[in-house]
Amino acid sequence: MNLENTQPTDSSHIHSEFFSVRASETAPNECMHLSALAKLFQEVAGNNAKELSFDITDMHAQNISWVLHRLQIQIERLPKWRENIEIRTWPALGDSLRALRNYEVWDTKGNLIVQSISYWMVIDLDSRKPTRIPKDILNRRFSDRSHTIEPTKNQLRAFDPSEAEQEITMQSYAYHLDINNHVNNTHYIDWMLEILRSKQRKSLRWFDLVFLNELGSYIPIRVQSKDDRIQLLNTELNVIALAQWF
Repeated sequence: MNLENTQPTDSSHIHSEFFSVRASETAPNECMHLSALAKLFQEVAGNNAKELSFDITDMHAQNISWVLHRLQIQIERLPKWRENIEIRTWPALGDSLRALRNYEVWDTKGNLIVQSISYWMVIDLDSRKPTRIPKDILNRRFSDRSHTIEPTKNQLRAFDPSEAEQEITMQSYAYHLDINNHVNNTHYIDWMLEILRSKQRKSLRWFDLVFLNELGSYIPIRVQSKDDRIQLLNTELNVIALAQWF
């Protein structure tokens, strides 16, 4: 992790960290892979949650855990190799079943280059089913700052697998698993963007990804696209994740 400095920006739980983009995080055009940026989102989110005493280790002590349900990313431009960036994040409550977290990426000239909002749920680690957010978290006062992207209730819809315009096959492996013992959300981004042409990936301005089911290791998966939609299926044709892009 290439952290240069860490500083909470104010008393309203706005958390800020500074990074320099590494070569291993960039594509042939020297722009950051979207999945690499999502990994930094995950890092700053965890650090902020740790400060507020509800990070994943705090949750695991109660036999529950945070899981990402949805991630929306709006892109003006992606950071480039060796560029210094600041990532700001702050949490907000949605309701008793989901929490929201905002992200902003700023360059050194004061330009807001990426905005994102994530939707989080809590699962029981035994049943692996959603459960209510603990009361001690619900009772907290979070930042009253506006969301960087307005939360949505729009649902992404799967399409008939037989109607897919393109399809590629992938497989999950042990190195894809995270502390929750399932495939980490950042790998879904790589798999789903792989089906796009290089020109489409370079011009990407919006990515909306919904996680519907957990995925373990050594599982064959199918990635399908139709128009501006992408879906990830397992061998039983169960939908694991959906995405929309432009």
